[in-house]
Amino acid sequence: MSSSKTVYVLDATATIHFAKIQKLDLVLRIGEVYITREVYMETVERVEGRPDAIAIHDAIERGDLRVYDVRNRSFLRVFQRHPEMHMGEAETLAAAKELDAYAVVDEAEARAVAKTYGVKTRAGTLFLLFKLLSLERIEASDCERILDELVGSGLYVDSQTLIRATQRIREKVHR
Repeated sequence: MSSSKTVYVLDATATIHFAKIQKLDLVLRIGEVYITREVYMETVERVEGRPDAIAIHDAIERGDLRVYDVRNRSFLRVFQRHPEMHMGEAETLAAAKELDAYAVVDEAEARAVAKTYGVKTRAGTLFLLFKLLSLERIEASDCERILDELVGSGLYVDSQTLIRATQRIREKVHR
């Protein structure tokens, strides 16, 4: 990692939903972006042929998205001992630790476990949306529409979080 770009390791949720709404390419420009082997299997191999799987595969083929194989298996096993965490999240946290990167995970439980082990995290799909906005990769006026598209693609966002996100976007639009 000789790049000075911020490094992110995405879990399956953010990867899938941005691919479903055809905005994955925007996310891949915010820094150096990885997914793990397990996330690759979840998002591409096990759902072969779906449009989002094709978009993810194409991003990997272009080199815009990298697949990372976790090296420290004992560290991975530490994460796997937590029953609330599935393999994709465990690998995402282990990879972020190895790469000194941010794990971008939607599940609060996974972020809590990560904190215990000193893994840097960001709050998943909505973090990426607001990162795009802060970097001016999307206009504030488009941000609410993209949020609606993400929710429409099946992304679960609880009502309080959705209200706060919408208010935050509207404040930016009216500045």
